[in-house]
Amino acid sequence: MLLAVEPHTGLRPLLEIVRQAHHSLDVEVYELTDRALLDAIRNAAARGVRVRVILDRTPWGTPRWRIAREARRVRATGARLRWAPTRFEHIGRRYAFDHAKFLCTRHVCELGTANFGWDAFHRNREYLLVTHRPSVVAALRRVFQADWTGRRAGPRAHRILVLSPGTSQGDLLRVLRQPGPVEVESEELGADWAVLRAMVRKASALHLLLPASLSRADDRNVARLTAGGVCVRLLPTRPLYLHAKMIVGDAFGFVGSENFTPTSLRRNREVGLLLRNPGLLERLRAVFARDWSHGRPIDACP
Repeated sequence: MLLAVEPHTGLRPLLEIVRQAHHSLDVEVYELTDRALLDAIRNAAARGVRVRVILDRTPWGTPRWRIAREARRVRATGARLRWAPTRFEHIGRRYAFDHAKFLCTRHVCELGTANFGWDAFHRNREYLLVTHRPSVVAALRRVFQADWTGRRAGPRAHRILVLSPGTSQGDLLRVLRQPGPVEVESEELGADWAVLRAMVRKASALHLLLPASLSRADDRNVARLTAGGVCVRLLPTRPLYLHAKMIVGDAFGFVGSENFTPTSLRRNREVGLLLRNPGLLERLRAVFARDWSHGRPIDACP
């Protein structure tokens, strides 16, 4: 399995998958606007690859004209486009989104924290996983087909993936509760109380890095964590914006699209993966250490 760290790696992992597609390419993502990636998808469709794309119809804060433009550009590539199932749609006060970020051919998939827009590959801290592992590829393709047809993904996908709605909260709690120190990067803190309690129980053994552009609600929850002994730093939003969702410890880690919010864990379509490979865990720790060194401490933790 390949771990790509953005913004250093750029689009290369995604472009290689698209360029090597021979039969099919399935893309499910919250945002698809990067011009180079759209060009690669257009080329794949032109050489006879069946390309299917699922997009979120109601991304948070995005005007309708921009969503319509995104859809026109995707369709112009020759891809077939469908909107995510309505159960992953923000309607009125019901908050739900297709927040997944993955693409697959028959034999290889990419999943991770990055939307497929310019910022993800040029400005953000993101983690991308590229895998040929048959069980993971089959599970991701099963999720895509379920969402393409408006059905449920089924228990097999939940056993392989960190998948929302469903098992993601329990999987993340397992990673947070593992023995020893745990390091976390997340764009949002959120108010999932089981997650917050698990963080407080780790106390100073948990190092949490968040972007400096926190909401007031997140500010209050950060205060609760620091009062419980958790070490928290805030990373300035420039030159690097922290969009990642990553947890790493001595035994295993997590990379995926899930934020620590009730919406993300219980209602959205989200996809992540638990990691046990020592080499991948070591690399995640190394990136975290660099990011942590640039963070602003808000407590007395080292």
